[in-house]
Amino acid sequence: METAKNSPATETAPLRRIIRGRAEIGDFLSMLVENATREVTIFAPLLDDAYFNNSRFARALASFAARHRQNLARIVIEDAEQAIRDNDRLVGLCRRLSDFIHMQQVAEEHLGMREMFIVVDHRAYLHQSDIAKPDCVAHPHDGHEAVLLARRFNELWDRSEPIIALRAAGL
Repeated sequence: METAKNSPATETAPLRRIIRGRAEIGDFLSMLVENATREVTIFAPLLDDAYFNNSRFARALASFAARHRQNLARIVIEDAEQAIRDNDRLVGLCRRLSDFIHMQQVAEEHLGMREMFIVVDHRAYLHQSDIAKPDCVAHPHDGHEAVLLARRFNELWDRSEPIIALRAAGL
């Protein structure tokens, strides 16, 4: 009889990871979006352009939006001015693919949050508890933790407000 320790499911199951490097965080974020099938949710007080304004992330998000008409990416941020100024690729996608990619500003009651997280399809996540420290917990397939973060995101989203400057005609 085979024990759980030696079972094939245990050997191939992906484990929760601690990610410490900025490049590795950016790669993991892009990988999450590349593998998304229906929903991407992102909360970030500041949109770090190293993570969100690079060609790999932009391609992954555009491909995700184009894959199916019901795919949806929602992003809640605190500093809309910084997001628009420093993330032209992401802002351009929000404007061009506005039916699929939505970005809103966090409500006043949630100002000052220091964490960032992304949840994909209620199964995968990356969570950075303090944006000043490049330490993240990530898991490509942990439905329980992903659902908890998705619920928190939905609370933030429900109280968030549209970013008027994002919809401007740019004249």
